Amino acid sequence: MEAPRIDPETPGPARVDWEAFYRSYRKPGYVPGFEIVNKLGGGMFGLVFKARKESIGKDYAIKFLKVDDDSVRDAVMREIDNVSFFAQIDHPNLVSIEDRGVVDGIPFLVMSYAGDQTLQHRLQQGRLGRDEALQIFVQAARGVQALHDHSLVHFDLKPANVFLKGDVARVGDYGLSKLVSASRNSLSFGRGTPYYMAPEMLQRRGDARSDVYSLGILLFECLYGDVPFRGDSEWEVLRKHETATPEFPPEGLPADVQVILRCLAKDPDQRFQSAAELLRALQAPVALGESMLIGPGSVAASPAPPPAPLMPAPDLSTRRAAPAAAEPPPMPVGPSWREPGHASGFIGLFVRMMFGVITLVVRALLLPVRLVSVIGTRGFGWLFRVPVALVGVVARLIGVVLVVSLIVLLMVTVLSLFAAA
Repeated sequence: MEAPRIDPETPGPARVDWEAFYRSYRKPGYVPGFEIVNKLGGGMFGLVFKARKESIGKDYAIKFLKVDDDSVRDAVMREIDNVSFFAQIDHPNLVSIEDRGVVDGIPFLVMSYAGDQTLQHRLQQGRLGRDEALQIFVQAARGVQALHDHSLVHFDLKPANVFLKGDVARVGDYGLSKLVSASRNSLSFGRGTPYYMAPEMLQRRGDARSDVYSLGILLFECLYGDVPFRGDSEWEVLRKHETATPEFPPEGLPADVQVILRCLAKDPDQRFQSAAELLRALQAPVALGESMLIGPGSVAASPAPPPAPLMPAPDLSTRRAAPAAAEPPPMPVGPSWREPGHASGFIGLFVRMMFGVITLVVRALLLPVRLVSVIGTRGFGWLFRVPVALVGVVARLIGVVLVVSLIVLLMVTVLSLFAAA
């Protein structure tokens, strides 16, 4: 059974009934066609549950959106209709939106199940190694670029919205920030989270480059275990985003630092202009199947098609003329997707020795084959050359015999003539 659809023209229930929700959500069929299994988490946008589709037994995630104020509920219900635009996107690094509906006055979204863990949980368990950090970040950036390719902007990128399942990272909660913004007073709701918010968002301006700024914060946190700006209040954090320069730990690689600093430029024109450009600075493939030449200085990839025009922030209060694109500052070669160099230590030595032994064994096995090949080739040559040489000798002998016979015959003839005279 399909979840009930929301008709923007049809008035919904009189109020949001969370009491009825908590009494009944465990009952099979509370959300038509699904059985809620367990709670996955909760946040500013609502409660997320793991649910199983009864007809096929497949797992999904259902997010019940929080609407605290009945006076803004109708506006939120109208806005949820825009989720249909996001549901058209299918990308391996995005949590797909499968359906939407409403129950007990609570709007909900049915999404693909992307695992129980988020990047936020993973970071709380301890600092990531550089390879793991880049593997997760690159997938998240690919998902963001997929949104931008469809003229959509996330506006609320943070570790809690990056879902991990095995080795796959998926970006979720895109398209939800505006849904609850009218029912929240804090800037941390509806327009991003202060720790990851681009400076221009304070002026209610933003575009895809605001997501690039948030990706720079994510990369900083993945590599170094914490966000670059903290404070006693969200206003202090936001002020630092506007004016402060991030401080990097001593172990930060220069190439990493340059990439992050360009992401976090206060002027959006000085940032990477797309997530794809950021990925290429990291020398990482932008899309699955894209060929990249990893090494100092060059990236071999087919030129990317021009992206679709990017959608500005949904609630822009003012518009400014777009300035002429500035020449981006010279960019050093970014950090390789995989570090060059040889493995060190006992394990590296052991692996090199094993490969050396295997190489010697293979060469030893091939040596008889090469000898047989050389000797055989040369032997066949002699087989052809010896008969020809013998025929030549015989021919020369026959020629000598004929010449001698002719000389003898001539001498006998001459002597016979003299005798007859």
